[in-house]
Amino acid sequence: MKPSTLSLFEQEMHDQVAAARDAVTEAQNRTDPLLLQAAEAHLESLVDLARRNGVTVDADIPAAADPAPGTTVAGSQPLAAPAV
Repeated sequence: MKPSTLSLFEQEMHDQVAAARDAVTEAQNRTDPLLLQAAEAHLESLVDLARRNGVTVDADIPAAADPAPGTTVAGSQPLAAPAV
């Protein structure tokens, strides 16, 4: 879509999502798993916000690289609601 046909909000959402994707890519190059998790969560929330407001964005999240040795948090588990 031509930038001239996008509203200011749509342009800003595209810019924010692109910046968040760059942040995920940069976080993958570092050895901090919490930084990567935060960057991915931020990207997901921006994509969700865009969709809820009718803005179509490419939702591809850069594939996570294998964590470097010694960078995983010992005993870490995915966040989930407790089983009832």
